[in-house]
Amino acid sequence: MTFTTHPVLFFCGLALTVVGFLLWRIAGRWDLKGHALDSAVKTAWNRRVVISDELQERYRDVRDAPTHVTRAGRVAGHAARHFVAQAVSIAAMIVLALGVALAVLAVVWP
Repeated sequence: MTFTTHPVLFFCGLALTVVGFLLWRIAGRWDLKGHALDSAVKTAWNRRVVISDELQERYRDVRDAPTHVTRAGRVAGHAARHFVAQAVSIAAMIVLALGVALAVLAVVWP
């Protein structure tokens, strides 16, 4: 038995893995839950209040709005981006797992 790979399957799996990783990184940028958890861990570790720059930027964006209507709109926009980021994160995990499975299948398939 010779050890050969299927190059098309392998490179498709590799491409899907890269796409999944990039989607995961993009989704992490808008994930408010991840930023809040990161700040909580840093606060517990350093024993002083640490707020991430991303959360401070979003807070300032909402705080500096001139009217309550624009504040509500900005909060709704941040919430919508958070929910989209959750969906993209799940899709990224599926694509990442599919890419790894395809690459492994290309190596072990006779």
